[in-house]
Amino acid sequence: MADFRKWFLAFAVVALITGLALPAGAQIITPALQCVANAGVPPTVRAEGLTELVGDLVLNCNGGTPTPVGQTVPQANVTIFLSTNITSRITASPFTEALLLMDEPHAAGVTAAVPLLACDPANVNNGVCAITGTGSGVGVYNPTNPIVNLVQPNGTLGTSPRPNAFQGRFSGVNQVTFFGVPIDPPGTTTTRIIRITNIRGNANQLGVSSTLVPTQITAFVSITGSTSVPVNNPQQTVAFVQRGLVGSVRSAVNFIQCNDANGSIAGNPANALGSGGQNGQQFSVRIDEGFGTAFKVKNIQTQLSNTPTFSGGTAVFGALTYPADAAQDNPGAIYNTESGFLANNVTPIPLGNLLAPNGTFNGVARGMGASGVANAGTRLLLAFNSVATGAQIFVPTRVSLTNQLGGLATGVAVLTSTDANGNGGFSPAAGNSAGLAAVSLVNGAGVAVYEVLYSDPFQVERVNVPVAVAFVANVGNNLPAPGVQSTLGVSFAPISNVGTASETAPIPRFAPSATPLNDFIINKCSCNLLFPFVSNQQGYDTGVAIANTSVDPFGTTPQTGTVTLNYYSGGTPPPAQTTNAPVPGGQQLLFTLSGGGNFGIAATPGFQGYIIAQSQFQYCHAFAYISAQGALPTSNGASIGYIALVMDNGGIIRTGQFSEVLGH
Repeated sequence: MADFRKWFLAFAVVALITGLALPAGAQIITPALQCVANAGVPPTVRAEGLTELVGDLVLNCNGGTPTPVGQTVPQANVTIFLSTNITSRITASPFTEALLLMDEPHAAGVTAAVPLLACDPANVNNGVCAITGTGSGVGVYNPTNPIVNLVQPNGTLGTSPRPNAFQGRFSGVNQVTFFGVPIDPPGTTTTRIIRITNIRGNANQLGVSSTLVPTQITAFVSITGSTSVPVNNPQQTVAFVQRGLVGSVRSAVNFIQCNDANGSIAGNPANALGSGGQNGQQFSVRIDEGFGTAFKVKNIQTQLSNTPTFSGGTAVFGALTYPADAAQDNPGAIYNTESGFLANNVTPIPLGNLLAPNGTFNGVARGMGASGVANAGTRLLLAFNSVATGAQIFVPTRVSLTNQLGGLATGVAVLTSTDANGNGGFSPAAGNSAGLAAVSLVNGAGVAVYEVLYSDPFQVERVNVPVAVAFVANVGNNLPAPGVQSTLGVSFAPISNVGTASETAPIPRFAPSATPLNDFIINKCSCNLLFPFVSNQQGYDTGVAIANTSVDPFGTTPQTGTVTLNYYSGGTPPPAQTTNAPVPGGQQLLFTLSGGGNFGIAATPGFQGYIIAQSQFQYCHAFAYISAQGALPTSNGASIGYIALVMDNGGIIRTGQFSEVLGH
């Protein structure tokens, strides 16, 4: 009996506590709907870029009470702000390519069988859709669920096709808004996932950080509407900004005007380059990738269609193709292409558990079929400027991307015909049998543009473009034009000044940021000689012979040019003299200080000092002698003879042989 009384007392206490905690008729309170914002994988983007794809913004939402069956799901406006200009393509103003996806439709995994369906495909309600609840919060955005009648926003009776893709509108220079998005509270048994993708930003507007902390692109999210949806962590880093490429010229060249450079191909682009002397590919342009994913193909199908074979770790490419785009429609997948989330093709690329066609945005109003579509892959632009009149530029039609560390080929880029800014459809440039194509020059300016058709995102790559300059020497007409420094700019392409959202400007596009680099100059053929001591004083005289030795048994092109004599002394020297006619190849300019000489050189009696002779031909050599007045070099009393000093750097070797250098 005593034990029973103890148990009775215990039950009474439990009943009292239970009664205080949960009064009769009370219900468990469901937590209010709230979302937590996360950045999907913030990528590194190119500081030169005006339309860089930032990382997706993902909202994970829990709580609230699911909308009952047949009732309209509460709607809200979702606005995304960037810390820079938003440059997502405007598909049909004010609608953009930016998309909001509900519950990861058609993603690899459990939702693979859920097809994508655009909201308001016929644009009956200006891109706004009303849908009804399922009572459980599950399947609200699955188009395969049963359809329920409801009143549309325009007051007419319609159906609920359960769309899961909503199109954003450009609502400010740095903001996109998704209007009237139905957000059904998922309750406590499931999670509602809201993904915002295809947001592009102007990274160039922010620039590269000068500190150890990289420049960041930040996104902010706000949800307003008929129901309050608080968002935790509404500010997220969605990209880091870094320089995308570095260009340099390797072995800039000084040419001389009077010798051909690749004269054969200059006369006929179908010919091959020459060899030796000024011939061949004389310098190269190096383009270094700033980080591993700076070089991208247009679409994942471009990469798949041009996959190489590998030999010893080197990629070997055969025939290259430029296929039609394939769908890039797996939410959250990283494709490493210039295109974004793209569902305008009925042939998706299998990723993980994604196996079945997903539907398409083709034919949807508001230009939704253009969402995520890039105009081209990464393009590399070589801008040649101030090319001398009479000179041509030849570049290869295909170049390799190589690993910066090991130098093995990892990718490929193809020369394409474009406008001056690197814009236009892909159009492979035709080359000759050696794979070389001429750069089209207008007023000394022209571009060579390469588009990447395969790139390894897990390597930091490099492109070396060998360049051949070609011309036929025509000194009589002063061609090619001498003394003009040619420059070269290296940048991404297309180049554009449009740093805001646009319907017509290409994607991707880049700021004009190339710093001109010197690549080659053509110097007038000349030869400079120093006569360190000459005299016509104290009974002595000096005679000089300057020979134009461009006529020889080695096939050198004979050259012709004037000679200018410059006099220097401690007193007031005579003015410089120039021959009254060019000195032909194989002939000599002969004169004495006391009596002058041929080609109009006048006497300079009483001069003592040194002379610098400037000959406008390449192969000048000279001899001077100092003797008694009126005597010859072989006469008694002749003082001295010497060979003039050539003041120029060694140039082209006429004989093609190496030998000892004779000092004098």
